[in-house]
Amino acid sequence: MSENRRLLLQSGLAGAASLLGLPALAQANWPSRSIRLVVPFAPGGSSEIVARATAHELTKALGQTVYVENKPGGGGNIAMGEVARADDQHTLILGHIGTLAVNPFIYDKLPFDTNRDFKPVTLLAKVPSLYVVHPDVPARNLKEFITLVRSKPGQLNYGSAGNGSAGHLAMEYLKMAANLFLVHVPYRGTGPQLTDLLAGRLEAASVARPPSCSSSRPASCAALPPAPRSGCRSCPMCRPWPSKVSRASR
Repeated sequence: MSENRRLLLQSGLAGAASLLGLPALAQANWPSRSIRLVVPFAPGGSSEIVARATAHELTKALGQTVYVENKPGGGGNIAMGEVARADDQHTLILGHIGTLAVNPFIYDKLPFDTNRDFKPVTLLAKVPSLYVVHPDVPARNLKEFITLVRSKPGQLNYGSAGNGSAGHLAMEYLKMAANLFLVHVPYRGTGPQLTDLLAGRLEAASVARPPSCSSSRPASCAALPPAPRSGCRSCPMCRPWPSKVSRASR
């Protein structure tokens, strides 16, 4: 693995190739206008949460407005391709394991080159993920969920933020490790995926903790702990399971 690739995989924020030399150019008047920070997924996911928090701080630090633009589609490739072609020196994109490290290996042709078109700026966040299910699913922990899926091969589904996303990889890893047959339903981001999970149109998912914990309806889905009666105290969705699984209030 080249040094450039290693740096990219460790990056949380990547800029367009034309933006790479901005610090070296030492332009006293940069930024001369608003800066666009592109998120390659639909609103409502951890990427947007991180991006908006970053934009707020950058606006204060740079003295220019930094605004977030969601541009979902193609597993993030549409946004990546657009930013790779940007030459305005005022466009950034929020890097992601899927768009930077996974997509080059699962798509035959991409509208960008990860090594050539992007350069890391800084690592912004490391976001923990959770295995979650809708409470209608009769499983109180991961062991019970695995047993349930094995008893109904191909009858249960799971959602992800898109092909190649972190949630997609986490669920596929679980399928491979436990020899499970679950149907994958890809979305254009965590937001629409969570909407269907909360509504009961999905049985399961692997989602980042921030958007799942900040849901306005945390009782409508719950995390699968590794063992019964475990959970994290700071997150209502990770609460310990009750002795009986009951239907969520709607």
